[in-house]
Amino acid sequence: MMKPIRHLLRGIVILSWDHDSYFVPQWAVTHFCEPIGRFPLNWGDRIDRDTPGLFRWADPETPAQFMAQIERDILPLFRSMETLDDMVAYLATKPLKYRDFEIDELRGVSLHAARGDLEAARAKLDDLRNGRSLWCIPGFAEAEIASVVEPLGPLLDRGDRAGIARQLAAWETMRIAKLPKGFARIWEPTPFPVEQVT
Repeated sequence: MMKPIRHLLRGIVILSWDHDSYFVPQWAVTHFCEPIGRFPLNWGDRIDRDTPGLFRWADPETPAQFMAQIERDILPLFRSMETLDDMVAYLATKPLKYRDFEIDELRGVSLHAARGDLEAARAKLDDLRNGRSLWCIPGFAEAEIASVVEPLGPLLDRGDRAGIARQLAAWETMRIAKLPKGFARIWEPTPFPVEQVT
């Protein structure tokens, strides 16, 4: 994890299930401005070896090669995304041609609200309320949609920036508490941009 945590979690995930001999690292960035408790990997990508092959646990060259790639490629990327606006700007560049980095409706409502872009947040909210999202497929994500729309929707409707900030702070606190021990020590609660925009 990149320290400190201020609204964004930037980290490396090591995927190794069903792989006793190798691992698949992936970088990912997410925000904590939502009630969804998991660490989604949709804003990130695999880290492939510079040389052909896989990152193998038993390969004595793996640690040095892996760390060199992290320092050369991933840390500069993480340093370029320190704020919510930085993350949105990066995602807007669509840096990987074969991946769609669209900020979806469910995650976009709270992300744009936190940034203080109430117009963009309301547009994503309207899509959720009116079934214009893949999240709205019957039986798919009703609880997730309700967990965002019910508390945040009325606040966005009223333009209640202080209320939005309180709701986002509550979600952020909840998500930090669900992370493994130690993460709370590197979390720095800070005001959301929505609180600073007039």
